[in-house]
Amino acid sequence: MSDAPTTATPPDVVDADYRLDAPGEIMSWLRELLRSQSRVQLITPDGEAIHTVLRALDTPHGMLSFEAPVDRQSLAPVLASDELVATAFLDRIKLQFDLATLVSVRGDGAEVLRAPIPLRLYRFQRRQAYRVQSQGQLFPALRLQDPDLPRLRVLNVSAGGIALQWPADVLPVPRAGEAIRGVLELEREVSFSAVLRAQHVTDGLEGAPHQIGCAFSAMTPSAARALQLFIDQAQKRERLLRRD
Repeated sequence: MSDAPTTATPPDVVDADYRLDAPGEIMSWLRELLRSQSRVQLITPDGEAIHTVLRALDTPHGMLSFEAPVDRQSLAPVLASDELVATAFLDRIKLQFDLATLVSVRGDGAEVLRAPIPLRLYRFQRRQAYRVQSQGQLFPALRLQDPDLPRLRVLNVSAGGIALQWPADVLPVPRAGEAIRGVLELEREVSFSAVLRAQHVTDGLEGAPHQIGCAFSAMTPSAARALQLFIDQAQKRERLLRRD
């Protein structure tokens, strides 16, 4: 199993509950993102990332303007990349969209980052997102960075995060907010590196493993697509079973 992020092309048909193609709907969510001034993460396929906020919507020219970060060192690889994924959270909603040709522009004494308005946007319900329940003991699982540590069983997977079975007698239990790094193995041939953030801990009874709810903190575009494809396929299998 390779540690490198899995390269997966996006599916031809993505569940309509997630994908938005209508320009009016896309603009409505972008206006909400502008109004809320929520933090936006821009990440490259290599995992380089910056955090910013949306500053303006130039609808006549079809452009977005983001605030330029002070740290020029972190900005350089983001500007150099020809593929970026933007993610942001609005309460229970996660927004995700691709950005192309991000450029730095200086005007009125301030630097901004400009990119074309996306043609497609994905919207996920953070707490009501479809969860893929684990059907076996081998997959899905999380392989931690330390090769001497055991693989952790993943109880369920959603677009926003995973639930881990955590053996408290083997590993120190992470605190809320603590980062967990490893390789998420969804299936035998599908795995990618991920950074998770522990959200909540449910203690196991009488020495049973704890349950750790984790949110995805950093993920490459190819990993995000592989995850979405995995979830889409699980939903389709469930629909077929219900139909049968």
